[in-house]
Amino acid sequence: MSDAKYHAVNSRWPETLPDLEPGEAISAAKRLYRRAMGRPWKGTWKLTSGRRFTWPRRGVFYVNPKRERSRETGWHDLVHMISHYCHRQKNPGQRPHAAGHESIERDLVLYVREQGWLDGRLRRPEKAKPDVKAVRYERVVAGIARWETKLRRAETALRKLKRQRARYERLAA
Repeated sequence: MSDAKYHAVNSRWPETLPDLEPGEAISAAKRLYRRAMGRPWKGTWKLTSGRRFTWPRRGVFYVNPKRERSRETGWHDLVHMISHYCHRQKNPGQRPHAAGHESIERDLVLYVREQGWLDGRLRRPEKAKPDVKAVRYERVVAGIARWETKLRRAETALRKLKRQRARYERLAA
């Protein structure tokens, strides 16, 4: 990608980009794909890491929020890779950096900025982790209650069976 050719695209990004969180990356990728293609992805979405690209493989669209050894990471890389895939789907005979790719990527960059995603609009509040000891204690208490119920039912069943045995013993004698 020549910098002169993509100046119109790269100039749309702010000087500093916030970090792309994993949950935010999946949500953004789904919406970017839908925006570029006009329909949702029919497969599943999964997070990946390391040097793997944001790209679909065998019905799974893998999203890498922080690709290692990439010149641009995070938001820039996510938008760039999704625009490449969508351009490839729309124009299968064209080269990856043909004229149509630039317009798709520019549209997606503008969409990201308009939606306020760089300000954290896609971030979900972190769920408070439950106290593990309290959860385990509640599980133990529930288990005791279950077994005590089973014990009462077993004692009742044994009483009935003993009465029946006594009655049959009287009848047999």
